[in-house]
Amino acid sequence: MIACSRLVLSRATGQFQACMHKSLATVRGHNFLSYRLTCATVMPLAEIILITAVLLILAMIVAGLRRQLLLPYTVLLVLLGMLVDQVSPYFAVAEQVSKFHITTEIVFFLFLPALIFESALSLDARALLMNIIPILVLAIPGMLVSTFLVGTGVWYSLQIHFMSALLFGALISATDPVAVIELFKELGAPRRLTVLVEGESLMNDATAIVLFNLLLALIVKGEFSAAAANDAVFDFFRVFVGGILVGAMIGMLLGELMSKLHSVNPSILIVLSLTAAYASFIVAEHEFQVSGVMSVLTAAICLNIFGVNRLTLEATKNIHATWDFIVLICNSLLFILIGLSVEPVTLFAYWQPVLTVVAAVFIARAVSVYLFVPLTTRGFALPKVSLGDQHIMWWGGLKGGLAIAIVMTIPESMPERGWLIELTLGVVLISLLVSGSTLRPLIRWLKIDALNDDEKAELEQCKVVVDTAINSILHDFSNLNLLGREMQKSIKQRLALTLTHDVGHLSEEQRLNQIHLQALQAEEDELEYLYEIGLVNYYVYATFKDIIRRDRELSFIDLQNARHDVGFENIFLRMENRVIDFLVKKDWLHGLLVRYQNMRFANQVRHDIAGILMAHAALKAIKNDRHQGIDEKKLAVIKAVYQRRLSRRQSKLKSFANNYPEYFQQYQSLLFLQAALRHAMKLLAKDNAVGKISNKVYARVQCRLQEAVRHLPVMKASLSLYRRDTWLAQVPLFTGLPEALLQELARYCRYINFLPGDTVFHENDKGYALYILVKGRVDVYRKDEHGVDRHLAELREGSLIGVHALLAEQSRRSATVKAKTYITLLKLTAADVLRLAKESPELERRLRQADLML
Repeated sequence: MIACSRLVLSRATGQFQACMHKSLATVRGHNFLSYRLTCATVMPLAEIILITAVLLILAMIVAGLRRQLLLPYTVLLVLLGMLVDQVSPYFAVAEQVSKFHITTEIVFFLFLPALIFESALSLDARALLMNIIPILVLAIPGMLVSTFLVGTGVWYSLQIHFMSALLFGALISATDPVAVIELFKELGAPRRLTVLVEGESLMNDATAIVLFNLLLALIVKGEFSAAAANDAVFDFFRVFVGGILVGAMIGMLLGELMSKLHSVNPSILIVLSLTAAYASFIVAEHEFQVSGVMSVLTAAICLNIFGVNRLTLEATKNIHATWDFIVLICNSLLFILIGLSVEPVTLFAYWQPVLTVVAAVFIARAVSVYLFVPLTTRGFALPKVSLGDQHIMWWGGLKGGLAIAIVMTIPESMPERGWLIELTLGVVLISLLVSGSTLRPLIRWLKIDALNDDEKAELEQCKVVVDTAINSILHDFSNLNLLGREMQKSIKQRLALTLTHDVGHLSEEQRLNQIHLQALQAEEDELEYLYEIGLVNYYVYATFKDIIRRDRELSFIDLQNARHDVGFENIFLRMENRVIDFLVKKDWLHGLLVRYQNMRFANQVRHDIAGILMAHAALKAIKNDRHQGIDEKKLAVIKAVYQRRLSRRQSKLKSFANNYPEYFQQYQSLLFLQAALRHAMKLLAKDNAVGKISNKVYARVQCRLQEAVRHLPVMKASLSLYRRDTWLAQVPLFTGLPEALLQELARYCRYINFLPGDTVFHENDKGYALYILVKGRVDVYRKDEHGVDRHLAELREGSLIGVHALLAEQSRRSATVKAKTYITLLKLTAADVLRLAKESPELERRLRQADLML
């Protein structure tokens, strides 16, 4: 049977290759062959544009019918492409359309950068980082295991060369991000499941491309030695990590440029995002020979953090709307081209090898998911991934245009090339038509789309909103005598049935959870508004989004025990603390540390102001809502949570204002002035949109307001508000020293500020500086014999901290010092003090005395 299948495939491949166009491309000294699935006829540009327009029209018709057809959009597009290809010989108009087929260049340089960039731009960076370990395990070790298993299965069953079988395993094992992301967006999969599958899909295609190229190079060279394998491993990590570095540089550069130019012209932002998508891919692939996919992925994440999320909400929406439009076009054309590239008759001629390979692919995917996901979550103490989610991750490992594009790059000199092309087309077709079309029923069968208690409460709230809206508009019609009472009552009864069958009776606890969710929604609405008018920046916005997301996971009983805004130390807080620790230990980075701390202080002011306004909004929502049948004592639990938050945030803001009055007044004035101007711009834009203000007047006023925003006063106050020599004179070690020496010491002193909870230094850190506590209080801790931090003392203003740094050049800190309140320190390096001690006998004597005392 295998020999017969080989013969059929050989003939089919010979016919198939007769109309293939071979192109030679040279990229930075590396020659590679790019093979097209197109006939050699060169089509005029006008015809290309016309046929593209016709295909898009057909795709939009399919998009409009997909609700009636009950199949995913991508599956319908593949079927549409196959239908067009089959009917084209019988219609002269469709004959030219059939010449459109998928090519390596189109996928790699047109579709792939755009589709990956949009997905990464829309990806929740925090959720991605929280799940980064299982994603990387699936994308790298899981991908490698799957490659080996598929390759071994193909080698054993089809008797082809083992390295060629591994090559096929590499290109077919990756889940195509294009196919998976589009399908999951359409199905509305659960959030964490979407992050896991989408993150894996975005990363493991980079792994597949890199691994495929390395294996192909080994096959072409014919070298399979240990040295060649070591070089391949090194190249794998070089290409993978190199792509991350290139993308990060481009993303941060264009993100910073975007934040500077956002007020000039909104279209600039869209152009810069398009530039980031394609420049990151081409620069990585052509200039540095590293992973273009990882470069695009990293560039999108960095652009999101450093550029997009620092823009106004309206500008952000415009960028995402533009990319939604681009992705709709790319997805539509890509999957139609996949359908056009499939020849059902040829595939059917050797259906047995195709089904054998499909079985190997599904088995390898099962091993990767069911083995690595549980091991990863247990080994790293991560939240468990349910068995149902694992089923979807296995069955949803769809293949798409990426695999077809990769297989096209195999040189024609490889005898197995024809086999691999047809096997790839067969697997992709079955994956999309079988797995893609059955994912929705599988999700329903596994009850992954079933509503939990919180979601039922949300549905009840939606019903309330719908009922309120219906009653309001019907009441308006009735007041205008356009609608009679009997008709109004009849319409209400008919519309009341719309959501009734989905909403069941809620228990008191569920009703309380519903009220809690309403308060959270009020907080989120207020946060969105504050972000839109510029009162909060992205850092504060993202922090509160994290808090709200955490609160949604709590019941009203758990909520009363949540005494802080953040109930857990997430990865971003840990990263921030590590940055501070690093900057504190490097004296030459003191200037950067000061600027970083000033930024954190400013963000804290924004955080507390926004928190006060959000707590007010939540309490107002709770007060205005109807709570029939709710125990007032239990309702008071939710009110008390927000009242405590309000009180705590007001107290923190008052404490900051008392500690840094000049800074607070200037920053508060600048912040609210900026917010007022942007609020006015927002209202003017709304009035202009409905015709209340003429375009001429709007343009003039808008220009003046934008000019006022650009020329807002610069902050002149600093957090350093005390004379250095005055504080030096109050420290016993320096009291009574000559004024000239105190002034000389003061010249080397530098101010540094810390927020409550910040660590000034850790026990056993290398001591190179001492500190004078100018403002606030600090706690001192030391580890006991069990490694537990024990509180030793609380130090107040005027205390000398870290004097051990003067005793020896390589001295270690004897304790950990943490800020209990907002603190201001004077920092003096041990090297500066010891240098001045050589010039002052009195200071040298005091240092010796301190050494004896310690």
